[in-house]
Amino acid sequence: MHEVTLSGRGPNTMTLESLRAFGEELRAHPDEPILIYGEGKAFSAGLDLKALAVGDPRAVTDEIERLITALFHHPAPTVAAVNGHAVAGGCLVAQACDYRIGTDHPGIKIGMTGVAVGIAYPPVVLRILRHRLPRHTIERVLLEAERHTPRGAVALGLLDEVAPDAIEAGREKLIAMAAHPRGAYAAAKRALRDGVTDVGAEEQAAFDSAAERLWDPGNFGSR
Repeated sequence: MHEVTLSGRGPNTMTLESLRAFGEELRAHPDEPILIYGEGKAFSAGLDLKALAVGDPRAVTDEIERLITALFHHPAPTVAAVNGHAVAGGCLVAQACDYRIGTDHPGIKIGMTGVAVGIAYPPVVLRILRHRLPRHTIERVLLEAERHTPRGAVALGLLDEVAPDAIEAGREKLIAMAAHPRGAYAAAKRALRDGVTDVGAEEQAAFDSAAERLWDPGNFGSR
């Protein structure tokens, strides 16, 4: 089993460099069960908007799409130990994992807040979210763009359970999931998720054209 620790400026925000490093860790452990948690008291507050404002926003968003797709299709078990705030891109990382455990503390906030800060969701991201979130809650999660407590996140389908210590509970869950025959697990996961992230060229081009103005860092909200 391999553990990935999210780290970065502030509450573990993600930059182009940290996303690439995360992707390299996945490629270095292509068949191993993966546990993901955040450094310190946060999981991840998502993309570093300050970094986007001075860099190339599209390069960052393309990288997170590649990372999330790779994580979603990782053949071995993956568990997100949401040990602190998991907002926007941080919440998305958790949704790409097979199982999501949150630390049971009402001060922790979890949510997909992209709409609130002026970010458009790429087609591949929406496909993963549609696959992972309950049909009766996904519009509330995405359109209200609120931040929820861990217990509220369980009710909405953003988490599978809460525990006093998400990291320790995540390790125990990963050990249990990894005990299944690896080939059978990979085959079932592949069958369940085959085609989920396929996006046609015309649909991608239409999104790229419509989203261009939204990816202007000057349009990002402060939430």
